[in-house]
Amino acid sequence: MTKKSSLKGHAFWSAVLQFSRFGGNAVIFLAMARFLSLEEIGAFGVAYAPIRWTQVLQKTGISSSVIVSLRSRHDTEQADRDPVFTTLFYLAMAVSLLVVGLLVISGLVMERTSTSDQPVGRMMLVMAIVPLVFGLASVPEGLLRKNLEIRSLALRTLAVQIASAGLAVVLAIKGFGAWSLVGFAVLNAVASSVISIAMARWRPSGPPSLQSMKAQLPQFSAISGRALVSGAAMPMLQFLVGVFIGLEAAGAFQIAQRVYTILDALCLAPLRFLVLPLFSRAAEAGEGKLSGDTVLRTMRVAGLLSAPFYLGTLAIADPALTLVIGAENASRAVLPLQIFCLLGINITSVTVLSQAFTAAGHAGMAFWRSVWMLCITIVLSVPALMLSVDAVTLGFVISSYVALAVFYRQIEQVFAISGAATFGAVARPYLAAALAMAPVFALQWYLQPILPLWGILVVQILLGALLYLAAAKFIAPKAFGELRRVLRR
Repeated sequence: MTKKSSLKGHAFWSAVLQFSRFGGNAVIFLAMARFLSLEEIGAFGVAYAPIRWTQVLQKTGISSSVIVSLRSRHDTEQADRDPVFTTLFYLAMAVSLLVVGLLVISGLVMERTSTSDQPVGRMMLVMAIVPLVFGLASVPEGLLRKNLEIRSLALRTLAVQIASAGLAVVLAIKGFGAWSLVGFAVLNAVASSVISIAMARWRPSGPPSLQSMKAQLPQFSAISGRALVSGAAMPMLQFLVGVFIGLEAAGAFQIAQRVYTILDALCLAPLRFLVLPLFSRAAEAGEGKLSGDTVLRTMRVAGLLSAPFYLGTLAIADPALTLVIGAENASRAVLPLQIFCLLGINITSVTVLSQAFTAAGHAGMAFWRSVWMLCITIVLSVPALMLSVDAVTLGFVISSYVALAVFYRQIEQVFAISGAATFGAVARPYLAAALAMAPVFALQWYLQPILPLWGILVVQILLGALLYLAAAKFIAPKAFGELRRVLRR
């Protein structure tokens, strides 16, 4: 396989993998949401919130630690037996057992104290198996990613998603309500972990060593801590919305999050999954240094690809959600979704810069941005629980941009490029998208008396695509050039 075909192949299978893992999950959830009440959806969202938060320790923290760890041998087969991977495995298991214990305690407390008819505590207890199996598979999956076995991972995830969706549909048809979503989550975690372990053919090479574990703690703590802190805000808000505003509000918040997850899976998750190994290789080739020009080029391409998804979804959210999940559930979820879509520039910037800082050996900077983000979210969003779920969502978005401003101030000292230049690289495509989507957003009121919902969506999508391509060509020409160069590789 040539280098050109290899890069395109990795990009394609990375997109398939990430959409199957995140977007496919969300698509299935939205399909199920048409047959579940907001209260049932909210109950699952509250039960799954702590599991969603803690799984980043294994799925991001351990796997990323494996990826950025330098092998001590050149032969890949032997290098995968490096003791550092065994050490990371035992760290993963220690963390997983701690998480399982906390989830069991939390589930028992919820079971005893909840006044809702929905079995939130029992669902949490059943899903406590998820972090355990993710811990077992975290090093094997990290090795598969490090070796860029992306096609195999994509096919695995696709097959597991189909099987899990089948179980969820059967449970829903038989009237199990929110338990159908629990069944999907558990089968998806167990099956994907078992297959990853079998594919990697990796086993720990010895017993745990406290000295080795201590040596790995700084890097592990930086990456895992950032993942844990950066992933805390959304599950925390999901849980608090359910407790303080109610399960119906939690259901609307969960639906908006799931659509937002689809957007991430379509345009940023493949980039996030692929860019860290590629940045890591570029840093190794540059003797530990990642050039600012590489970061700028990546930001331009990321902005060009993500802008139409986020701002386009904002423009078509009302007819699209109504068509997919029904008017009743959509009526409370549209505005939170549109507010989430305002995060486009923020999440695109964080996706690229976090990976760049990590590959350049400055994971701590990305970690402290996450700390600032969580603190500001608590200050702005938690008091909004006294108002509405829309106010909570808006507080989260404002917090994200305040923390991003702090992040941009750190760029120049690491990559020798200004924060303004970096922001401009991603903001230009979003300006083009904003100009293109404004008439698309207004068009729905004109078309409502004339066309059915699906017809309105078709017109909006086609018009939006044409207007965005025309606007981006003139407003963000460098981004277009970078994308053409990437596709020619």
